[in-house]
Amino acid sequence: MPDSIVKAIFFLFLLGWVGTQSLYAVPANEAINASLKSLESTEELDQIRPLFDIKERYQTGYTTLYNRYQMTQEEYRKVEEKFEAAGIPLFFALIPYSESKFQPNAHGYGTAGLWQLTKQSARNFGLTVQKKRDERLNAGRSTDAIIRLLLSLKKEFGTWYLADFAYASGEGTLRRLIEKNKTTKLSVLLKDPHFPSGAKSQFAKTLLLDAKIHYTKEDPSHD
Repeated sequence: MPDSIVKAIFFLFLLGWVGTQSLYAVPANEAINASLKSLESTEELDQIRPLFDIKERYQTGYTTLYNRYQMTQEEYRKVEEKFEAAGIPLFFALIPYSESKFQPNAHGYGTAGLWQLTKQSARNFGLTVQKKRDERLNAGRSTDAIIRLLLSLKKEFGTWYLADFAYASGEGTLRRLIEKNKTTKLSVLLKDPHFPSGAKSQFAKTLLLDAKIHYTKEDPSHD
């Protein structure tokens, strides 16, 4: 094979590799801080020790979820529009990637749908959950219910990051953590050994997705 062809193949391979690296590169601290600010955090990444190694610890999970986002942008946009209309940070529109990998028919242990709602939570916020009609599996209806839930949590706890913590860990758990630590500071709550690991993982991976998709300037969605 002529050297010129070999060089051309290598060059094309290199371009593809660089493109892949760029596509899945973890967002910069500035983008992560912008996401934190949208959630009304007064602290930045370098002040939050439990998230200090967020880029390395959640790289694999983040890459998997970002790849899923690339495959479901049309469906995601319908969810995002609802959050935009409600005035809720777009961080929350990305939670289904962590909860269900954005699969409307997903089932967990006693949970279902994009948002993995329990039957009681779904009913509390206006969804029908019956054997032949489970609105948790309806992407539009379940998203409307989540918006009502998040607005309620924001009203109760005061900041958007606390609304996420309450959604992911439960209101009772969050109230106990706040009472125990005598603070609502994000860095302190996440450091508590009793903060649920699943809620911390959801927050971290969604934070990375939000930073990449909504606050990284070179992202294609900003063109």
